[in-house]
Amino acid sequence: MSDHVMRLAFHPENEIIAASSVSGEVCICQYSLQGNHQLALLDHHKLSTRALQFSLDGKSLFMGSKDTSVSCYDMNAGKVSGVMNNAHEAPVNAMLVMDDKFLATGDDEGVIKLWDLRQQRCCHELREHEDYISEITMASDGKTMLCTGGDGYLSVWNRKSGKLIAMSDQMEDEFLSISIVKRGKKVVCGTQSGILAIFSWGDWGDFNDRFVGHPQSVESMVKVDEDTLITCSEDGIIRVISVMPNKLLGVIGEHDGCPVEHIQMSHDNKFLASSSHDNTVKFWNISYLFEEDDGEEGEEGEEGEEGEEG
Repeated sequence: MSDHVMRLAFHPENEIIAASSVSGEVCICQYSLQGNHQLALLDHHKLSTRALQFSLDGKSLFMGSKDTSVSCYDMNAGKVSGVMNNAHEAPVNAMLVMDDKFLATGDDEGVIKLWDLRQQRCCHELREHEDYISEITMASDGKTMLCTGGDGYLSVWNRKSGKLIAMSDQMEDEFLSISIVKRGKKVVCGTQSGILAIFSWGDWGDFNDRFVGHPQSVESMVKVDEDTLITCSEDGIIRVISVMPNKLLGVIGEHDGCPVEHIQMSHDNKFLASSSHDNTVKFWNISYLFEEDDGEEGEEGEEGEEGEEG
């Protein structure tokens, strides 16, 4: 893309990826090893599109923007099917499709909103954070929502009632990313300083373990399995790490020293896509991570087959 890529989203069933930019454009492409084919280029957001996610059935693509709006693109009709202008009072920075009926969004002032997609209205507005919401995720029970913020708090919510369950102690750091591992027993939060703070489920006051292997901020992470994460960092390196025991397992690749903004895994676990300040989206073959008996631990991961978009 011609501008800095902010967010990525893989289609849940097909070889399709969406990428949003700092200028607001969203590019939807069909990808393959033979090359990428652009399906649509959306420019209805005039400011940066910071949140991006497909619906669970892949029929819709939801977008959240610095212009404070939330929009939806109909993949079958090939057009924008709805825009909620002024969905927030501040720029939208995070998003989670919870199911086929509800969507969660978070903004730069720490406000989280839960939306009823059937009625296109806000059903809960959650105000506990003091700074931007960086990421929203859901526990496997489908009821418990976790949010990380630039204020150094991790919050835990009952998403059906909109009630706060717990709030962590405040860290003197920014929480940027989150993943639930160890079959729901541990929650890992990436920070601005590069530390991975590890919480035990239910013990939300302070983290009880940490991983210190990143020299700079951990911008995004995806779960490989219950013991393994892929992380991307401001130092431009994409790593594979083990959680408890905490250790570096390998390096998937890098963006030549440019900060890596976001990573996402394809629906079939074959590819990891990464976006960076170098205005590219790279594809890495990570299928070997899901193969049994795929080599000894501790070896540096080989760079996957790589492609660039834009």
